[in-house]
Amino acid sequence: MAQTIEQKIAAKEAELARLRLRSRQLENGQKIILGGMLLHAAMSDPAMRAWVIREAGQAVTRDVDKKRLKPLLEELKRIGS
Repeated sequence: MAQTIEQKIAAKEAELARLRLRSRQLENGQKIILGGMLLHAAMSDPAMRAWVIREAGQAVTRDVDKKRLKPLLEELKRIGS
């Protein structure tokens, strides 16, 4: 059965959506791995810990993100004390 042009377009759009989803999943996985690596370094290296605390104060601007990071940053500050 031959597909109409509309069906072919819909199939290609669905394929593109799947590819975009895979790309986002890959990117999110990479961010999680790098975040874990960064946290590990911050827990063990005073210079990295100070950088993370300072950078978070400057780079994180959304209130919801600040609220989410607050317990972690407080823990990092306690470790450094």
